[in-house]
Amino acid sequence: MRKQLSARKLFCYPYRVIRAVFFDFYSVWTPDVFSEHLEEARRLGPAYSDELESIVAEYFSGKITAADVAEAFRVKLNRPDIDTNEFTINESDISPAVGDFMRSLHGHFLKLGVLANLGAQEYNLLVNFNNHNPLFEVITGPLQMGLSVPLLTQEVFAKALQAIGEPPRSCLVVSGHPEYLSFAEELGIAALPFEGMPKLRQTLDQILKSEIPGA
Repeated sequence: MRKQLSARKLFCYPYRVIRAVFFDFYSVWTPDVFSEHLEEARRLGPAYSDELESIVAEYFSGKITAADVAEAFRVKLNRPDIDTNEFTINESDISPAVGDFMRSLHGHFLKLGVLANLGAQEYNLLVNFNNHNPLFEVITGPLQMGLSVPLLTQEVFAKALQAIGEPPRSCLVVSGHPEYLSFAEELGIAALPFEGMPKLRQTLDQILKSEIPGA
């Protein structure tokens, strides 16, 4: 219901004109390198999941490295097979279709941004990618803002909106995480669930065409 509601909201308000789109990082750009092991920890119970979720939070706050995360998961889950490579991402992990799609959005005169939990490697990957393939006006998250607060807080979103220069009603967020979408909607920002690149391309194209009289 959440995913259907998010899409319907965009079409129920014809006065809403999208000027900027913020993308989450994991799920949109690369598969989530933490989710599989976090899900395993949740199946084992709070004693495992709470500690490891805190470890991942410390990673995104810049306090520890991907190697530290791997060590914590290896010990806590008793999984000697887990190594740092499982939590390492590279530009080669980004599908060319993602970059092509982002470039196509510039034809609609949209500002693009990434608003997400970005550790050092995620941020550096995007900045390097953007240097070679200029796509984004804004790449940011709590760590990059110098804030010791979670991603899903009004302060973080307000700073991102200020950076991209658009009010909530002119922005759209895309994420594969329901809690991200729900929080954005509470702030008056349109939200679109990421269900794969083909579906995103089709749905966003429909939204943008609906803003053009007679389209």
